[in-house]
Amino acid sequence: MKRLIILSLVVFLFASLSMEAKKRHFVGSYFYTHLSPYGTWIEIDYGVVVWRPTIIRMGWAPYRMGSWVWTYDGWYWDSYESFGYITYHYGRWYYDDYYGWLWYPDYEWAPAWVEWRYDDDYIGWAPLHPYASFSISLGIFFTTTYYTPYNHWHFVNYGHFCDPYVYNYYIEDHYKYRIHSRTKYRTNYTYYDGRVQNRGIDVKYVRVRSGQDIKEREIVRVRDSNEIDRNGHNNKNEIRTLSVPKDQLTKTFDRNMNIQQDRRKTSVDLSKVQVGERNRTTSSRNKEFVDKTTQRNDVNKVQKDNVRKVEDQKVVNKQNENNNRNVPVDKFGKVLTNEQTRTKSKDQNVDRTGQVNTQQKNETDRKKETVTNKNQQVDRNQNIVKQNTQTQRTEVKKENNNQNVKREVNNNREVTRKNDQQKNTNVTRDKKVEDNKREEDSKQKSRR
Repeated sequence: MKRLIILSLVVFLFASLSMEAKKRHFVGSYFYTHLSPYGTWIEIDYGVVVWRPTIIRMGWAPYRMGSWVWTYDGWYWDSYESFGYITYHYGRWYYDDYYGWLWYPDYEWAPAWVEWRYDDDYIGWAPLHPYASFSISLGIFFTTTYYTPYNHWHFVNYGHFCDPYVYNYYIEDHYKYRIHSRTKYRTNYTYYDGRVQNRGIDVKYVRVRSGQDIKEREIVRVRDSNEIDRNGHNNKNEIRTLSVPKDQLTKTFDRNMNIQQDRRKTSVDLSKVQVGERNRTTSSRNKEFVDKTTQRNDVNKVQKDNVRKVEDQKVVNKQNENNNRNVPVDKFGKVLTNEQTRTKSKDQNVDRTGQVNTQQKNETDRKKETVTNKNQQVDRNQNIVKQNTQTQRTEVKKENNNQNVKREVNNNREVTRKNDQQKNTNVTRDKKVEDNKREEDSKQKSRR
């Protein structure tokens, strides 16, 4: 009996955990229906439902085939792919070691869910991972530390950033690491007027670096995907995007869904993933509060502007009326009395006198400054002459010293030469004397 009770408790706990997992990560019928023709829905790791696109070609990555457009809501990714109107404006992307690129559903719209890197020469972007969550008060925040690999980034020169065929100008993979290491990281998401805005890199900075006049295009929101222009990059004025209420996106009909049960362990730490949770979707009450607050602020602003315009118009009318009658008035259109008129005239005269005195003083100061500059220039010239004279004297002294040294050396050489000659002469003379003496001795011996 005890074993049966324990077994029942274990089964109940397991079922509860499974239900909790399915509550945390789910997919709405809208996304399931519209994305099924272009990929496969997979349930991985017990209750986590993701979508994998049917992409055969090598080197494919999210946010690759499309173009960047500047709009009221910031940088908008205009995708050229059939499924891009959903997967690049909702949810997150992650490259799994086993599955490849997977899309994690989420129900908050944005012009693009990307992170940015930039410097003075290059600008790059990469899809935001599932650890990146959005808060109205905080913007983008990360539930854990994760660094997107450098080969998942797309880098281009600023001149090609807004090109409709930007995918032809991506930096090659073997150069990405060098650019990635020297660029700065940035995310800039805000919430305004009930929508997420992706400001990314400042459009003014992009205009300066690219040398292009980037125009702002209008976003037209439609609820029917058939109304979306698949070739939106050819329209220079407006761009259509999907805008479906969240309650419609989050509706789920499990009986109509064909989801593969893979249950293979993914490389994502699902305990740190918040995207796709029901409790993250904005409730109708919060949305109504935001809308009412926005409307109230707008009404107050309009009322204040109207009151200000009426007051300004009254002042203008009063001024025009007094000007037609040649009546002196102040800057607010109020008629001046005789005493105020005389005071105003005196003040004007004083102002004119003060202006004249100021002009004279300025002219005197300019003359003094000119004389001072001339004197300073003369002093500088005299100093230069002195320095040149001193330099010349120094050079003359050096030259004289060199000549004296040379003369002394030559004298010493001459004295040495004469001494050598005298020595040679003495030696020669002594030798002759000795030879004569020897010869004389020889003669005397011969006589004997």
